[in-house]
Amino acid sequence: MNLNRNRFTQGHSLWVSLILVALLALANNAWAASDTPVAPPATSAIAPDKPPKGVPSEVEKEKPVMPGKYELADSAFKKLDPTGKGYVSKEDIKGLEGFDRVFDEVDSEHTGKLDHSQFMTAWKQYSADKIP
Repeated sequence: MNLNRNRFTQGHSLWVSLILVALLALANNAWAASDTPVAPPATSAIAPDKPPKGVPSEVEKEKPVMPGKYELADSAFKKLDPTGKGYVSKEDIKGLEGFDRVFDEVDSEHTGKLDHSQFMTAWKQYSADKIP
């Protein structure tokens, strides 16, 4: 009986030793990882308010390209609404000579915005005008 008991305790002590070695190894890895210096985030040499050359600023990206008077209405709408907000505002049409008059006629609710169908009506009138 004494022999069996020794074998039993010897088997357990082997497992306990293996578990302790594994825990020590894990603790050592965690400790070594915490000593690793962390590099500071990379900073850009470019000032945040100035985009790199060739990259348009946020303001330039949103500035609409003025369509030509004889352009198709869908194409003109897309140019005046480059961000896809679904309407064209009075601000968007600044620089489109003569369109403001037609805009006001079609904007019957005086919202200062034309949705796609209202814009189609206004553009049809605008492109039919003989104003250069």
